[in-house]
Amino acid sequence: MYRFLVDRFLQFMFVIICVPTLTFLLLRVSPGDPAQIMLYENGVPASEEAISYLREELGLTETLAVQYVQWVSQIIKGQWGTSFVSKEPVLIELVKRLPATLELAAAGLFVMLVFTFTFGITTAIWSKGWLDRIGRLLALLGSSIPAFWLGFLLIYVLSVKYGVLPPMGRGSWEHLILPAITLGFGMGTVYARVLKSNLLEMMQQNFVKASKARGLSNTRIILFQVLKHAFLPIVTMLGTSFAFMLGGSIIVETIFSWPGLGRYIVEAIKHRDYPIIQGYVIFVTILFVLIHLIVDFIYILLDPRLRVR
Repeated sequence: MYRFLVDRFLQFMFVIICVPTLTFLLLRVSPGDPAQIMLYENGVPASEEAISYLREELGLTETLAVQYVQWVSQIIKGQWGTSFVSKEPVLIELVKRLPATLELAAAGLFVMLVFTFTFGITTAIWSKGWLDRIGRLLALLGSSIPAFWLGFLLIYVLSVKYGVLPPMGRGSWEHLILPAITLGFGMGTVYARVLKSNLLEMMQQNFVKASKARGLSNTRIILFQVLKHAFLPIVTMLGTSFAFMLGGSIIVETIFSWPGLGRYIVEAIKHRDYPIIQGYVIFVTILFVLIHLIVDFIYILLDPRLRVR
C-alpha cells in the first residue's frame, strides 16, 4: 500500500506540474493580445502608447521566463493571481462559481447513474426482448447526438413549445432538470450497454451456474451476486465522467446560461484573461487527480485481488 501511494503521488505531481506549465506556454504563443482586447471592449482607442501602458500594468512586458517564475511563486504562496477583467483574485472568482458547478455535476451524475443502472440491469435480465432493443437504440442516440444539439432540442420541446420547464438560468430545482439530462443522458446510455455486457459475461461464470442449480432466479443472481463484480470496470469511467462534470461542462453551461465554471472559462478565453485560464486549469487538474486517486482506492476496496497484490 505504501508503494502504491508513493507511485500515485509521483504520477499526480508530474501531471499537476506539466499540465499548467503547458497551458502557460500555449497561452503566450496563441494569437490575441489581452491589452488590445480590453481597450477595444472598453471603447478606448488602441494606440501603441495605450497598449504598451496596459501591457506593463498587466505584467506582460516581462520575458516569458520571468512571467513564469512570478506566476509559480504566486501559486506556491497560495495566491493564484488577479483577473485582468474583474481585478478580483483568481481563487475567489473560481470558488464563487464552484457551488453552481457542483450542483449541476451532482445532478448530471444522478441522471447518468439512473440511466446506467436502469437500462443496464433490465436489458441484462431481458436481453433478448423489446427492452434490449430500446436500450440499444438509446445507446446509439446517446453516443451520436452532440450535447449542444440535445440541449437545444430539450429547450425547444419542453420550454418553448410546451412551457413545461424553464429554458435557462439557475434558480429552483426545475432549472436543473434540462441541463442535468443533457449532461448525463449520453454517458448514462453508453455505460448502460457496458454494464449489460459485463453482466452477461459474468453470468457465464461457474458460481452463477451453481446458483442457478440451487434454483435462484436470474434477477436475484444479477442483483445480489453478479452486479458487484460487473460494476468494477465502470467505476473508473464514472470517476472520469464526474471529474469532467466538476471541471465544468462548457457546452452545457453555456447553452443553459448556467453560472458555473464552464461558462466562466468561456468568457475568460474570450477576453484572454490569462490568470483566470491558468487558475482554472490548475483547479481542474487537481480535481481530476484527486478523483482518480479516490477511484483507485475504491477499486482496491471492491476488488480483493488488488489488495492481495
